[in-house]
Amino acid sequence: MRAFFAILAAFVAPSLVQAENHVTWEITPPVCGPGQPFRLQVRIESDDVLGPANQVGKEIKPPRGMALRFSGQLFRANATEATLNFSGVAPEDEGTYVLPGFNARFPSQVVAVPAITLIVSGKTGYRKEGRARAELVLPDRTFYVGEKIAGRVVMRGSEQETVTGTFGLECEAEGFNFQTEGSAFTQPLQDGLGLAKTFDLTPIRAGQGEFNLSGIMLVNTGDRISSLSTSGRDRPFNFRRKLTVEHVPETGRPADWGGSIGKLDATPPDLSNRFPEVGEPIKLKLTLVGEGNLERIVAPELPGSDSWDIALASELRQRRSEGRRTFIYTLVPRLPGDLKTPVIRFATFNPDSKKFESVEFISVAVKVSGNAPAKVELVTMDPSAKIGAPAAKMITGLLTPTVAAGTKGVAKIEPLAASQPFWLSNSAALVTLLLATLVISVVGYFAAHPEILIRRRARGALRRHRAAALEAQRRQDYAAYARAITQGLRAGAAPLLQAEPLALTQSDILRALPSANLTLLTAVFLAADGAKYGAKDGAQAIAEDAQLQAMLNTLEAQL
Repeated sequence: MRAFFAILAAFVAPSLVQAENHVTWEITPPVCGPGQPFRLQVRIESDDVLGPANQVGKEIKPPRGMALRFSGQLFRANATEATLNFSGVAPEDEGTYVLPGFNARFPSQVVAVPAITLIVSGKTGYRKEGRARAELVLPDRTFYVGEKIAGRVVMRGSEQETVTGTFGLECEAEGFNFQTEGSAFTQPLQDGLGLAKTFDLTPIRAGQGEFNLSGIMLVNTGDRISSLSTSGRDRPFNFRRKLTVEHVPETGRPADWGGSIGKLDATPPDLSNRFPEVGEPIKLKLTLVGEGNLERIVAPELPGSDSWDIALASELRQRRSEGRRTFIYTLVPRLPGDLKTPVIRFATFNPDSKKFESVEFISVAVKVSGNAPAKVELVTMDPSAKIGAPAAKMITGLLTPTVAAGTKGVAKIEPLAASQPFWLSNSAALVTLLLATLVISVVGYFAAHPEILIRRRARGALRRHRAAALEAQRRQDYAAYARAITQGLRAGAAPLLQAEPLALTQSDILRALPSANLTLLTAVFLAADGAKYGAKDGAQAIAEDAQLQAMLNTLEAQL
């Protein structure tokens, strides 16, 4: 029986040892010219079955000026080899560029790909003339919080290379909202050789940030007329730009400004009827056109006058891409004759001139027919007053009732502010509102930062396992000590690696603790997980208790 367990442990022990991986890479061409497209192949050979890689593109951080995208992979089922393919465009400046190392995540393990070097030289003879290229069109100025910035990516082709499509437009810009509406905003260029992709960028806070935009364009090489001689390939593009955002200045800010930022123009007012009768409603349509966050424009509320009754403005729904905003006022003439519609102004902030401007709709002449309503004089005299007595002063507002002393059946009316139930009920409502706001704020904060609770629970679990290990050491229970130590290491490393504790091995612990002793980790994991297979006890692990406790302390400090 002892020999059986020894043979079984010999088969199980290799599975607990970290697999060896061999990673090679190749760039085609080996030396690129400025702006030249290239191909990158990363070949991985392992002792374990690899399978497909997951989220490779999320791990890559190319150097400034280089465009690089993951374009596909080659693998076979139950194979220990895999090939990752990337397409890229070299930077415009000559020099040596280093692509930082990244992780290729496979179902069975995570393979570390070392740093890759790309050499860019102007002596390769590569010529960019006639090659498809992408350009970022974005205003070069200071932006403002809440402004809607209209940008686009222009993908220009040539007679040798035509751009037929684009996909995978991604934006990384902290402090900005990025918005696009798919293929509906992809427009062909006038020469028919390229495309333009539009997008909207809205800053949400002041400061300086980096705008990073990447994507892939589909390029056909060869004769663009004959489909038999064309070959297509994907070509990535990447843009990085430093953007400065400020708040709209308060100096000179109009009181009726509603947050509109942009360059606006007023179209001629449209009146539904220029010859109405007295009391007949007419519609006044006002349309603003231009660039900017038109959705932030608020129609001013116009007071009525002796000539007009004016209702609140309604909005005509329009698509966001139309670049216009329409309001409709309802006007009712009160007097006959030649009238003019009121002048209506909209306030906006021009980001180019950095000043507030007023967009004005001029008056429209209206000829009103009919008769004016008769005037009615209100009687302000007391009918019971004596003849020749002076008229009493007109009473406005509400009088405080007075109650004669000793009057029966009439209760004295006290002001609401002197009522005790009024203050008690309002105070209770205010306290309830404050408590609800506090609870919602705390819950919302933890919902936005779940890692806080995850790490707090991990610290608690690590401390419990450390106490269990000390208790097992006191009892000289080697197996329980090894299990408690491994559970503590897994609990402390899981939040750092974003993994489940039970799925971690000693190699994963080594990723969280690069300075740890791999031999000691393997021994304590064998003592904990290999006990059921007849592995040796954990006496060696207890002998190295100081090192293991130091590992737990280091993990706890990182949480």
